[in-house]
Amino acid sequence: MIQIGLRLRFQDGYDMGVANGVVRYAKSKFSWQLRGQGQWFFPLDVDGLKRCDALIARIENEDEALFCANLGIPIVDIAGACSSKIFSTVRNDDYATGITAGKYLTALGSSRYAWCGVDNVHWSRERMLGFCASIGWKVQDLPLFSRSLDWWRKIYESSTELDIWLSSLEKPVSLFCSNDLAAMKVEIACQHLGLQIPSEVTVLGVDDEKLLCELASPSISSIPPNCEMIGFKAAQMIDTLLENKNNEIRIQRIACGPVSERESTSLVLETDEVVAEALRMIRSKVSSGICASDVINHSNACRRTLETRFKKARGRTIWEEITVQRLELACKVLRTSNTPIQQISEECGFGSPQRFFTLFRRQYGTTPQVWRSAQKL
Repeated sequence: MIQIGLRLRFQDGYDMGVANGVVRYAKSKFSWQLRGQGQWFFPLDVDGLKRCDALIARIENEDEALFCANLGIPIVDIAGACSSKIFSTVRNDDYATGITAGKYLTALGSSRYAWCGVDNVHWSRERMLGFCASIGWKVQDLPLFSRSLDWWRKIYESSTELDIWLSSLEKPVSLFCSNDLAAMKVEIACQHLGLQIPSEVTVLGVDDEKLLCELASPSISSIPPNCEMIGFKAAQMIDTLLENKNNEIRIQRIACGPVSERESTSLVLETDEVVAEALRMIRSKVSSGICASDVINHSNACRRTLETRFKKARGRTIWEEITVQRLELACKVLRTSNTPIQQISEECGFGSPQRFFTLFRRQYGTTPQVWRSAQKL
């Protein structure tokens, strides 16, 4: 039997999702035996680690990297924390995650931004760089607060430094946090300071740790990595490394999903109140048969005034805004469910499957079925 070790903590949704993906791939490999923590796997204690022919590991610092490198077996890292390229890696596309965050917060009407990150890890910096590129800011212009991962894990420990930094930000501000732990700690600090979320501080995290995000008050909006795909592709890469018996370094990035929107971003920050009211209506009615005329009739402004101000503020027409938001909703349903395409077109307000297909292909360059297949294992 080929022994495949899973060096994961199994303390969060990321590890569990990755493990699910590995298990799914391993079902086709009758010669594989998985070792990991917990009662589900063969043990990965000291003796078990010595028996491993290959390892899938969440390597978060240089000490762990050195330990794993000394094992002398094929290793695939699923963390992407270390900048040194000594292991093959399958990880979340962190730069693209930052792009997603920037586009989302910009679409809310944000004009002030800030960033909370993790020191000395590659994935955090990549998310920050993608965020800056998306909002069109230079790194040196973005207010930053960064600490170690262990520091952020102490969620309920108060920090005078964090309090001072949050208080110093010009409000309202949209705050992108490198993970949900940071977002949770920020929310607790805001409550202590009396800062209102989301009206004064809009908070967006990464990882979509559902229990943590839902327990937070207000609940935290977050960007989900495709953890199962990461695990599946990591197992596939291990298989290739074992077959080829070489040490070639390979890096594969897996696209994140759309924002899981919750209370911490549930507002429109557009400064033009006429446009803001139109956006609120679109967002609340996007899955219905709402059209541009409905938005115009709901507004206190005349058609020409609203259309002109909307295009100036948003960079697109009212109809284009409705279409973009419907497509984003459709993508979320496609990725997270097995709902038939025709039903999705109806539930997302497209009117007909043909119209849905046409608009989807125009936006994404492929059909909804092909896009869905690419997002799933």
